[in-house]
Amino acid sequence: MKYLKASEMFAYEQEIIENKGVPAIVLMECAARAVVTQMKQTITKSDSILVVCGDGNNGGDGLAVGRILHNEGYKVTILEAGDPKQRTSQNSLQSKIAKNYGTNFVSQIDHVNFKEFTVFVDALFGIGLSRKISGAPLEIIKKINGVKSSRVYAIDVPSGISAEKGVALGIYLQADETITFGFYKKGMEKSELQESFGKITVADIGFFY
Repeated sequence: MKYLKASEMFAYEQEIIENKGVPAIVLMECAARAVVTQMKQTITKSDSILVVCGDGNNGGDGLAVGRILHNEGYKVTILEAGDPKQRTSQNSLQSKIAKNYGTNFVSQIDHVNFKEFTVFVDALFGIGLSRKISGAPLEIIKKINGVKSSRVYAIDVPSGISAEKGVALGIYLQADETITFGFYKKGMEKSELQESFGKITVADIGFFY
């Protein structure tokens, strides 16, 4: 079984984008569709879903997931927790598209009652995390971990886990299911991190590596 470091996965993605000619936004849409397909096996229209999004491409995946679920009739709120000045272009585009479709957004943690939600989607950092989490994202993780009756999905890698070193970087999200793309990531082979990953699903997003 192959476990890729974050740097190896980024290299695969760049190969697809630069040499195969697949736009990054297309990869993002395919990733989001794969996440939604997997989530729909266990969520219902009665669930109240909060998607927490950072400012990178993992956040862009989450924004697309939120928009797709909203368009399919699910009760969705998107919490944008990243720095607007640090957004990737794909993240900005996905935010604009989701808002154009009327998806519900909030931008302040204190405007969210986390206990009202039955499903959480973690799209804060993904495989790019290389430092301990602090500030608003840390508070979000603590609040999600504190809602024990919810179901938590992590996109690619739970926040707080380094996919480069395969270790926890301090406090981490405790997911019920991690939906990762293409390959298993470094750390998923470690039994001591299973509390973070939960069930691991490797999604095929339709591109050969």
